[in-house]
Amino acid sequence: MKKILSGILYGIFVGTAILLFGACIFLIINTAKRNQISYGDIDAVIIDDKGESDNAEYNNIDMEVSSEMPYGYNTIELKYAYNALDSENKRYLYEKIGESVYSVSESADDSGHYRMARLNISGERMSESDIREAVNAYIYDNPEIFWLENLFGYAYTDEDTIIEFYSVLSAEECADCISLFNKKVDGMIGSLQPGLSDYERERILHDGLLNVCRYKSGIESSKDGWQYFSAYGAIVTGEAVCEGYAKAMQILLSKAGVPCLTVRGESDGVSHMWNVVELNNEWYHLDATWDDNDKDGFIIYEYFNLDSDNITRTHKINADIETIRSGEKIDISSKARYNFFVPLCTSMNMNYYNKEGIFINEFDGETDARVISAIVEKVNEGGHYLHIKFGDDMEYSEYVNRMFYQSPYKYYYYIDHANELTEKQLSKKSIAVLKNEKNSCLRVKLIIG
Repeated sequence: MKKILSGILYGIFVGTAILLFGACIFLIINTAKRNQISYGDIDAVIIDDKGESDNAEYNNIDMEVSSEMPYGYNTIELKYAYNALDSENKRYLYEKIGESVYSVSESADDSGHYRMARLNISGERMSESDIREAVNAYIYDNPEIFWLENLFGYAYTDEDTIIEFYSVLSAEECADCISLFNKKVDGMIGSLQPGLSDYERERILHDGLLNVCRYKSGIESSKDGWQYFSAYGAIVTGEAVCEGYAKAMQILLSKAGVPCLTVRGESDGVSHMWNVVELNNEWYHLDATWDDNDKDGFIIYEYFNLDSDNITRTHKINADIETIRSGEKIDISSKARYNFFVPLCTSMNMNYYNKEGIFINEFDGETDARVISAIVEKVNEGGHYLHIKFGDDMEYSEYVNRMFYQSPYKYYYYIDHANELTEKQLSKKSIAVLKNEKNSCLRVKLIIG
């Protein structure tokens, strides 16, 4: 009897070993990251003529970026950066920029720039750093002004300040691009049905952006193409770096009635940009760029609505403007990449894994039934991934081992039972797994065949 029992156990052991050995499991530690490039800081030049002459001919762009959304959702007017400005002069300049950006020259000047109508700040000699802060604030609140070049010129006449801005496009090109941009944005917002929750609108627009945009590698600066750093590049031409993704998400969500801002920071020591989103009076971090980093082009959700604790495990948030003004971090006179407003995010209620993923705290019969049902549903819907969030009953490594490497080999158990309930058969010989230990997540690619 003992020999028979030993033989059975040995057979089970050998069979399991062969199964595990035959399975092609690709474990990628943490979410794959891209080097993020930012458009950089606002540059400044001294106007040679000191404001005494301006021979450029300006054309007014009649077609402004659309703000009215006829889909039952109220557009959010972003004024977070404006409200953070600490002087009337800065706020006045901010408002005047909004007038200047729609008055653009048709021909480039000798330096190759398309000038915008000059502004005169009467009775005030504004410092370069104050001008830069007002410009940064305007860009922060108005990412839809995609043609604004990352440069301004200034000069003084008596007690006045002359300020000049530049466009990357001529007046005619601006009008054409704005028209095309409006149509694309309206089309994406138009995909929203009435009565959707804030989370549902966010999810649809997040997925819509990632379906039309791909990360553009090999970009070093705006000299490689201004569009890659803009919402226009992300939404219209379909290629962008992190800055373009973040600005596009800010525009789409804000127009759909969901407050959304950009965040400046770093990842792996490289400049990076992402978003914060307000849902049900709570703020969350959203990194659309990192959700679009799968080599097969499918959407992932490892960075969809994280709290501050989870996002700072992989992202570093730059200092806010108040901290910089106080001198605690860096002098405002430098071209610091600061933030105007970054709320503390304390909730994970709207995190993708908590809303739509499978939560596993322990391996019991109830969990088995939920996971198998979820796999069948994903396969029948044509889904590509199973998203799993682990609890805290065990260490992360123990959850992973019990799923794939050690008894009870739960994932293979799940596949066997799911295959009994669906015509499409999942493979156990080719299994791709993406681990995100820092966020206690696991994403498994569902491969048919």
